Amino acid sequence: MSARTRTAHLCCLQLLATGCATNGAIFTHVTEPLDLNFERTPMHRDEGSGDWHTVQYYVQVDWGRNGLGEIARRHGLKCIHYADLETLSVLGIYAQRKVHVYGEG
Repeated sequence: MSARTRTAHLCCLQLLATGCATNGAIFTHVTEPLDLNFERTPMHRDEGSGDWHTVQYYVQVDWGRNGLGEIARRHGLKCIHYADLETLSVLGIYAQRKVHVYGEG
């Protein structure tokens, strides 16, 4: 194998190891809004969260609680203004997704 080919392989491997290729082939941690319309949306510090887990290897197994209404009730929120989804994924085999709900208590 030539030095140039070896260097190209090492660069690709480094990209995979840092999570910069294929949306983080090894490790990904992302938070994204569940709604994109924030016009006139008030900011609140009251927050509740719920999470669910996924293991996927030939079959997919999910467990946990993530319903927006259930999270709001559990944390005493009477009005939901917005929500975020936080996703942590390792090797595409295990994922934890946490829904953050913001509103008024």
